[in-house]
Amino acid sequence: MRIISGERRGAKLLTPKGTNTRPTRGRVKEALFNILSGHQFINIITRRIVIDAFAGSGALGLEALSRGAALSIFIENHQNAIKTLEQNIRKLDYHHRARIIRADACTIDIPAIEEAGLVIMDPPYDLDLAYPCMEALKKGGWIGDETILVLEHGSSKEPDHPPWLECFKIQKYGVTYLFFYRKKTDRI
Repeated sequence: MRIISGERRGAKLLTPKGTNTRPTRGRVKEALFNILSGHQFINIITRRIVIDAFAGSGALGLEALSRGAALSIFIENHQNAIKTLEQNIRKLDYHHRARIIRADACTIDIPAIEEAGLVIMDPPYDLDLAYPCMEALKKGGWIGDETILVLEHGSSKEPDHPPWLECFKIQKYGVTYLFFYRKKTDRI
């Protein structure tokens, strides 16, 4: 697994040993960040906070840092993954722009320092963890009107999500689906 683009392009990342994490495949990560680089998503990464929930090795949040994010916040509760994440952050010299929150992404109770531009969630496919994660982040003030949330999932069936969000884009890559959400707005 490598950083695809930006200031650390080509840097190799470590992955946690064992079966507790499932790293995002390179093809899916590249497709996701190509989409996020498009005109529709201008300014959701550059100089913004990016949250990498269920972070694992941190590949998604580290990719965002390489592409200009001001700060990536990694939410992870598995010790082996946190150890690998810390090594990756040190290796890429991103300790000044990275923050690890050792917590369950579904019950996190840390108030926002500012709204995130992007929230990326890659929970275990067989568990319905996205909905409570979205609610916890909203409660903490991390999700604003301009925040984009991306959920990586293993099913074409749209996962449950809070009623205050709308799914506005779905992309398929092999057996992986990316669901894009934003806050609903009052439209007349």
